[in-house]
Amino acid sequence: MSKKSVIHLIKVIVSGLLLSWLIYSFDWIALLDVFGTADPGWLIMAGFFIVISMVVSVCKWSLVLKAEGINLPWLQLWKAYWIGIFFNNFLPSSIGGDGIRILHVGRSISNMAGAASSVVIERLLATAGLALTGLLAGLLTNPNLHVDWIFIILIFASMGLLFFLMLGKVPAWIAKRDGKVSGFVRGFLSHGQALRGRGKMVITVGCLSVLFQLSVVAVNYAVFRSLHVDLLGWWDLVYIIPAVSAIAMVPIGINGYGIREGAYVFLFASCGVAGSAALGASLLFAVLVSFCSLYGGMLWLYSREKSAGREYCAEILPE
Repeated sequence: MSKKSVIHLIKVIVSGLLLSWLIYSFDWIALLDVFGTADPGWLIMAGFFIVISMVVSVCKWSLVLKAEGINLPWLQLWKAYWIGIFFNNFLPSSIGGDGIRILHVGRSISNMAGAASSVVIERLLATAGLALTGLLAGLLTNPNLHVDWIFIILIFASMGLLFFLMLGKVPAWIAKRDGKVSGFVRGFLSHGQALRGRGKMVITVGCLSVLFQLSVVAVNYAVFRSLHVDLLGWWDLVYIIPAVSAIAMVPIGINGYGIREGAYVFLFASCGVAGSAALGASLLFAVLVSFCSLYGGMLWLYSREKSAGREYCAEILPE
């Protein structure tokens, strides 16, 4: 068994153990009662905010691509992002969707390095926006020192990596080599250099990243209201939801399953939310995102059928 397979197996086991613990620990009759009383109106509102978050995400990505000198139609990026979200939810990896985005855009412009650089930069700025949102909300609610340290570490890590990309210095051992991998790395870093002197764009994307986090908070607010949980204030959610997202980034499970649910239960307990309600909110959030991402699956199937149609026509048309 390869090292990669062993790591994947460990992640599956970790997620399985965490989910098993949740299944064993909770009163599932109470959880079913929670689901049974869900208000569909608030769930529709949650779906609306999911779409808003996607609009913001595509705007961020578009700005990063333009800063790198890559101009693509907004609709193309919209489709690529939705397809990526679909694969994020139905592939056993939280970065699978990013790979799909890179392939989708990279092939269309014959520039995989530029596509990869734009996705990584957008992700780094999104991480910084997540941490900044949580830290600022902590000033207006009851902060948790351990959670604050997670935010601080994320800000320094994401900004440090962003600075490295903007520096664009190619390691000597790569610069001396020829080949596809070394060429890709050189191209990747050269696109990162394009961000130099683009402070206004970086700040704009950072602000949009905060707006994205607020839209995710709005999704959760609607989910909790659908479950008739009225104990939570807006700023409590603005502080806790980014913390949940940060904890779910820990690469010890599959797509954050088990980790995210445990974080919901643990962090919302400090606000007096019952474990069954917190777990129900987490599961509803995941189901809603997965359901909305089916739109990306339909776009993917349509693009495949369209591509197959072109190939068929090319075969039957005379030269």
